[in-house]
Amino acid sequence: MSEAALIIAVGNVTIRPAIPADVSAIFQLISALASYERLSHEVVGSPEALHDHLFSEQPCIQTVVAEIDHQIIGFALFFINYSTLLTYPGIYLEDLFVLPDYRGQGIGRSLLIYLAQLAQTEGYRRLEWSVLDWNAPAIEFYQRIGAQLIEDVRICRVIEPELNQLAAMPKANLRSGLLSDADKIFALVKANIEFDGNLDSFQGTDAALTDHLFNRGYAETIVATHAEQIVGIALFCTTYSTFLTKPGLYIEDLFVIPEFRSQGIGTMLLADLAQQVIDRHYGRLEWRVRNWNQKAIEFYQRIGATILPDWRVCRLDQAAIARLAQSALTVQPN
Repeated sequence: MSEAALIIAVGNVTIRPAIPADVSAIFQLISALASYERLSHEVVGSPEALHDHLFSEQPCIQTVVAEIDHQIIGFALFFINYSTLLTYPGIYLEDLFVLPDYRGQGIGRSLLIYLAQLAQTEGYRRLEWSVLDWNAPAIEFYQRIGAQLIEDVRICRVIEPELNQLAAMPKANLRSGLLSDADKIFALVKANIEFDGNLDSFQGTDAALTDHLFNRGYAETIVATHAEQIVGIALFCTTYSTFLTKPGLYIEDLFVIPEFRSQGIGTMLLADLAQQVIDRHYGRLEWRVRNWNQKAIEFYQRIGATILPDWRVCRLDQAAIARLAQSALTVQPN
């Protein structure tokens, strides 16, 4: 991940990349956000862990801050995720928050413009985040800037102790995906998208997926085999929780070909990923499910996942990113 190479000035507000001296203020804003979302009980992380994940030799997150007279009054914390629908990386916005006394001044919009400009600079094709369904002012704001609210998707999450229980389940005939598997992985990704009802929107290519998996490392795969045939896949990438101040794993695609379903292969794939979360000292395993897919929802709940009913996914596609990025702002070189 490359740092954004610009500073945005909007009146007396400056939007800039975070520096190590900002970590304490950022963590205070994370706590304030949790309070606003009625989730303070979930904040169990530390400023020290946040500092490490932002500024180590291999940072897993980035943050930009909004400041007035050298006081940080807002922030956006994000990481790079991956879309197999596009076979392109995107930006996932984990947290966006502005202190109440400074709202209504366009600061939140300026933070999103910054990310849209970064997405364009880096060639990312999607900007996503989530919003609580009771937060009507936020939803209206997001829709005004061009975001699409994905109503039929729910977030599935496994954390401790269920994570440990899932990881302890049997795992067999699984291995990491190899470059020689690329065409088979692409075929199963496409089959999963077709099952999800999104084939008309599929823009991916075999070459792009192969490059992004095995050269650029935007995502990883594990495959399930039977008699040396690949019969299932999990394609995943790294995420982050500011409340835990820990990375996590997000499953972009989980798919088993129809004739091999009901044999525990999906459970084994999830168990393997749960074990990887534990082995990497991460905090949680997440994925999404369509709210019409009741069979999948029941399965996920049986293996210990929590379905988050109150969260909705917001999305800016490539065209909406371009419109937002071109909004009138004063930009200064960093």
